[in-house]
Amino acid sequence: MFEIHLSNNQQLLPVRDSLIHDAVSQTLTAQNVASAEIVVALVDDKSIHTVNREHLQHDYPTDVISFLYESSCGATNEDSEPLLRGSESHLDGELVISTETAIRESTTYQWDPLDELRLYIVHGLLHLCGYDDQTDSEQEIMRQREQAILKFWNLTPHYT
Repeated sequence: MFEIHLSNNQQLLPVRDSLIHDAVSQTLTAQNVASAEIVVALVDDKSIHTVNREHLQHDYPTDVISFLYESSCGATNEDSEPLLRGSESHLDGELVISTETAIRESTTYQWDPLDELRLYIVHGLLHLCGYDDQTDSEQEIMRQREQAILKFWNLTPHYT
């Protein structure tokens, strides 16, 4: 159902493969995604800065970058609420995540860096499912989905 590949290219945060697999599986299940092949690359700020600059022309490090390589037709219409975006689709994509940012931001929000990492996984996967956070209204929808999914682990994110 879900094929998950982990590429751990950092040494700042010890991360169990099972945490990544669980976070990806639970998020895709919550979105009713039919099947997926997802690569999760864990990197440091320098590496994600390079990816951000080369692919998005943003000259700064960030928390997570999502690349959607392929998506079959599914419920991705932005006007289809409460229909889950990504529902019944097949996704092929990659998440590049900075564990260095997760460590730094977890201190700001006073929770475990691994919980911050889970938030980044959920956030990145929601992008792959068709959610966006470029407008206030879309950001609110995305945050509601993040909060609903993070409840699976009894987590409540603290946004600025």
